[in-house]
Amino acid sequence: MDRLESMSILLTAVEAGSLSAAARRLATPLSTVSRRISELEAHLKARLLNRSSRNLTLTDAGRSYVEACKRILEDVGEAERAASGEYSAAKGELNITPWSSAVCTSSRSLWNF
Repeated sequence: MDRLESMSILLTAVEAGSLSAAARRLATPLSTVSRRISELEAHLKARLLNRSSRNLTLTDAGRSYVEACKRILEDVGEAERAASGEYSAAKGELNITPWSSAVCTSSRSLWNF
């Protein structure tokens, strides 16, 4: 069992509010989503979700586990971005604000040029 993938499936189910909605979001069969969550519960020897025909609710164990899963998956994503060099080059928008009236006058002249 790939625990990181199972954690991700669990988070999707909780966010979606149902196993069938999670299956649609993940483009995965409902049976796979249900089985992966059941395997995760069996591995942990703890029930994470209360399932009903209408929705899902987290158990106390499920609530704390989901919070830990969020942190773990965020940390893994951060580590992967760092390892792939995503943070090695500056990215984004740079805003420069003039600091004196002389610069403002020069800036206006440049913009009119």
